[in-house]
Amino acid sequence: MSVSTPEARNTVVPSGRETVRSLPELGTWEPELGVHVVVRAEHAGADPAPLLADLAAQTYPAALTEVTVAGGTGVHIPDGARPERTRVETGDGGALLPDASADPSVVLWLEAGDRVPQTFVEAHLRGHHHVRGLLLCSTPEATEQDEEGEQGTEGDRRVLYERTGPLWPGALRSGASAPRSVLEGCAASAGGELPAQEEILHHLLLQHGALPATDPEVRHEPRTRHGEAGAGPLSRARVAQWVPTSPERAERPGTHWRVPLAHVVVDTAGTDSATVVDTVDRLLERDTSGTRITLRTEAGSPMESELRAHFRADPRIRVGEGEPVPDPLVPFVLSMPGDLRPETDVARVMVEEAQRSGADVVRATVPGSDLGGPRLERTAARARAAHRCSGADPVASDLLHRPAVRWIDGQARLLTPSNRRAERRARKWERLHEHETEAARMRVWERRLRRRLDLLTRTRVGRFWCRVLG
Repeated sequence: MSVSTPEARNTVVPSGRETVRSLPELGTWEPELGVHVVVRAEHAGADPAPLLADLAAQTYPAALTEVTVAGGTGVHIPDGARPERTRVETGDGGALLPDASADPSVVLWLEAGDRVPQTFVEAHLRGHHHVRGLLLCSTPEATEQDEEGEQGTEGDRRVLYERTGPLWPGALRSGASAPRSVLEGCAASAGGELPAQEEILHHLLLQHGALPATDPEVRHEPRTRHGEAGAGPLSRARVAQWVPTSPERAERPGTHWRVPLAHVVVDTAGTDSATVVDTVDRLLERDTSGTRITLRTEAGSPMESELRAHFRADPRIRVGEGEPVPDPLVPFVLSMPGDLRPETDVARVMVEEAQRSGADVVRATVPGSDLGGPRLERTAARARAAHRCSGADPVASDLLHRPAVRWIDGQARLLTPSNRRAERRARKWERLHEHETEAARMRVWERRLRRRLDLLTRTRVGRFWCRVLG
């Protein structure tokens, strides 16, 4: 896809971030992508008329814009200003992935009670024209982050910022959400025949490789109270069935969930069936996260027959050859040897390490082989890597020193019961990682100082001030 834009320039993002490519100014680029704006009007008392008037005054071309007002049977389009291509769609829960009459490339969800500025749609589409696989979230006006000064300043309004968490506490438990946009193909592949609840779809989009980000130019004025609707016990339990990282799961241990937290792949090469059975029994005995286990064997071998006979009645275990087909719904994939003798919940320990450090891959060393131990990988990280074309995208990460790979002491944390000695060894590893993080921070600070020195010694203005100041 070719987009006619002014020549991009590099911008140094504050707070120690790396240099990233800037987006073009609003109004200075030629749009090509169509957009399907979905106005969700299923909440009681929501009047879509003011929002439709805002959409009619957008700077984004009307020929590339289609609007659908979605809600219950009583929803209608009021008289007054509205976009040229506007229609009503009634139904329960279908407002998230409606069938468009045209073939737009981006779907943008809005609440009927929200108000948006004239450049709102253009700012959303500007990001999608330059970053593939983007999930762009709008920021409410006068948020707590604004008061604390954490949002980008005027000089940062041409850079997107990676967003790793919800925009407000309880967002994933709410039936209402801040406006967000995503490529329609990504939304369709993430939704499919699955439930279309807002909180579940957001998780599925991230699992299918969408890159969550915010743009300082994308702001809206919310008129719907977020974080309250749909917060009942049944709603939280429904979310927990599809979102393994939901807090609801910690409150209900032992429950069998629709989507497991991790898919464990056990390699049986070089071991016997009795050893593999012992390893699997240990995993299941200590499992607290609801894992799914695949035993990778050689087709037609005696071991395959023995393992199938032993685990025939257990629905959590599958026996087969080759690499299992990846399930994008499962957040983590854990690969491990068949002769491991775990003394802890391996999946839980490694997932918690990944969540705490932010690493995409967590590896554990074992006696005799550093590379032969358990390996945990984020499913979303692999899908996101397939979407990202290069590191020159105009997206600045909020996690400055997030490691790509995190190493842990498998002997102390996985193969040894909890005791003081294991805790001391784990603390040593923690101190090592703290030193690595500090070294990375100092390298970033060194690069910033070098840039300042270059400004003083390699530019005409810098040399002038050096002479003035002596």
